[in-house]
Amino acid sequence: MATARKFATDVIKKSVMTSDGEIIGTVSNIVVDTEAGTIKSVLVKPSGPNKHPDFQIDKEGRYMIPLKSMKSFKDVFVVESSGSQKLRN
Repeated sequence: MATARKFATDVIKKSVMTSDGEIIGTVSNIVVDTEAGTIKSVLVKPSGPNKHPDFQIDKEGRYMIPLKSMKSFKDVFVVESSGSQKLRN
């Protein structure tokens, strides 16, 4: 199975929402595994107060969401909502 190529500019500023339809923020950066050349996680700038305890938070207050937990649909990423599935790295 071929792996699709993604560029940082393809994901930066995309909206991120829960599977329940709640917008939680926008992609502000990515974390890359330089040895494997893959995206490990997506850094999401929250659109409101922190209320998603399933996500780790970096020093700048951004959610650190593993890319494998996200599904991309055109201009939006969707992650499982709190309580539906616990997200882990």
